[in-house]
Amino acid sequence: WLQPLAMLCGVIMLSAISHVTLSTEERPFLTVKRSISPSLAWAWLLATVIADTVFCAAQFALGEGAVRQNLGFELPPFIITGTFFVVSLSLIWLSTGKGKAAGIIENVLKALVAVVVLAFMGVVVTLAAKGAIPWSELFAGFIPDPSALFRPTDSFAVILDQMGGTEQVYWQTYLLDQQRDVIITAFGTAVGINMTFLLPYTLLKRGWGKKDRELSRFDLGFGLFLPFILATSFLVIASASQFHARTGDVFLDDGSIATSAQASYVKIIDARLKTLEIPTDGAETSITLAEEKLSESERDLAAMLVKRDAKALASSLEPFLGKAAQPIFGIGVLAMALSTMLVHMMMNGYAIGEAFGKHGNRTVFFIGASLPAIAGFFSPVLWAGSSKAALAVPASVIATSLLPIAYLAFLLLMNSRSALGDELPKRRGLVNLLLIFATGMASFGSIWVLLNKGTPGLIGLGALGLLAAFGIFGFIRRSNAA
Repeated sequence: WLQPLAMLCGVIMLSAISHVTLSTEERPFLTVKRSISPSLAWAWLLATVIADTVFCAAQFALGEGAVRQNLGFELPPFIITGTFFVVSLSLIWLSTGKGKAAGIIENVLKALVAVVVLAFMGVVVTLAAKGAIPWSELFAGFIPDPSALFRPTDSFAVILDQMGGTEQVYWQTYLLDQQRDVIITAFGTAVGINMTFLLPYTLLKRGWGKKDRELSRFDLGFGLFLPFILATSFLVIASASQFHARTGDVFLDDGSIATSAQASYVKIIDARLKTLEIPTDGAETSITLAEEKLSESERDLAAMLVKRDAKALASSLEPFLGKAAQPIFGIGVLAMALSTMLVHMMMNGYAIGEAFGKHGNRTVFFIGASLPAIAGFFSPVLWAGSSKAALAVPASVIATSLLPIAYLAFLLLMNSRSALGDELPKRRGLVNLLLIFATGMASFGSIWVLLNKGTPGLIGLGALGLLAAFGIFGFIRRSNAA
C-alpha cells in the first residue's frame, strides 16, 4: 500500500502542475514567482538544485555497485565513476541538440530497464506457479495500514514475542525507527521535489498546450502511475520471497556470516552491544561477542534486518533466470542508474538556467547539468561511510522540508484567478479536496522527519512554516489586488 499511496499523492500534484503549465503555457517558476511568492519560487528552485546534486551522486554509487558486484568488473572506483561522468555528459550534450540521437538513447535505456522489470515479473509468475505466493495476504497488503508507524509488522512481531525484558524493548524501538524511515522516505521520494520542477519543462518541450490537459492527466495515470505500481509490486513480491524476515542468505550452513552481509550485520549488532556497554573491536570480535552475549532471537532479528546489496538483490531473480540473474540484473540496474543520472542532470540544467535568467541557453543548461555529474564523479568519497551520512542528512532535511512548499504553491495556483483567469479548474471543490489530501500527506511526512533530525530539523521546520506563511500571504494579497 505504501508505494501506491505515495505515488497517488504525487500524481494528484503532478496533475495540478500540468494543468497550471498547460493553461498558462508558461514556465511555473515564473508563474509562482509572479502570482504567489518569489520566496516560494526560489526555495523550490534551491531545493531542486540540492536534491539533484546530492542524489545524482547516489546514482553514480548505485551504478558502481552494479559494475563491481553484478557484472564482476573489479575496477578502481574512480575509473567507473569517471566513465559515467564522460558518458552522461556526452548524452546530455547530444540530447540538447537537434536530431534523433536523444530519442534513440532514451529508447535503449527504457528497453534495458524493461528487461529487469520483466525479469521480476517472471519471478512472480514462477512463484505463483509453484503456489509460493499467499494471495490473500498479498492483496490485503494493498490496504493502507498507518499502524505500521506505531507497531512492528506481524512478520517481526512473532520473533519479538520470543524475547523478554529490555531486549524486547530495544528491538521494538529499533524496528519502529526502521519502519518509519521507510514509510516517510517513500512519501518523500516517490515524487520528489525535483520531479515537480522537471514536469513543466517536459510538457512545454513536447509543444503541448491547453487542448492537451486531459491527455496529460491520462499520461500521468497510464504512463506513470500504473507502470510504477506494477514494477514496484513485482520487485517487492520477488525480493520479499527471498529476504523478508529471513536469515538464510546471512547465516550460511557452516555457521559463518555471508561476506556480502557482514558489514550491515556487524553495524546492527554493534549498536545493540553498545547499549549493553560491551566494547567491540572489529567485525570478527563483534560477531563472536554477539554469539556470547545476545540471544538467538536477537541474532536472528539482526540478520533479518541486514540491508542487502546489489549482488544479494540479484539473487531474487534466480528462481526465473538461474545463473543469468547477476548479469541481467546488473545491466538493468546500470541502465536505471544512468537514466536517473540524466534526469537529475536535466532538472539541474533547467533550474540553473532559471536562476541566471538564461532559460534556453544551451551552454548555461550544460553547465547546470554538469554540477550533479561532478558530485557523481566524487561519489566514492561523498557517498560512502561517514561522508555519506554527513551529506545525506542535511540534503534530505532541506529537500523533505520544502516538498510541501512545492505542493502548497500549486494548491494555491489552482485557486489563483490572477494566474489562471478563466482557466480555473472545474469541480474545484473536489480538486481542492484531492490537493489538500496530497499536501497534507507530504506535510505530515516532512514534519515527522524534521522532528527527529535535531537542530537541522528544527531549522527546517522553521523554514517550512515561514515559507508557507509567505506563500499564503502572497496569494491573499494578489487575489485581493485582482
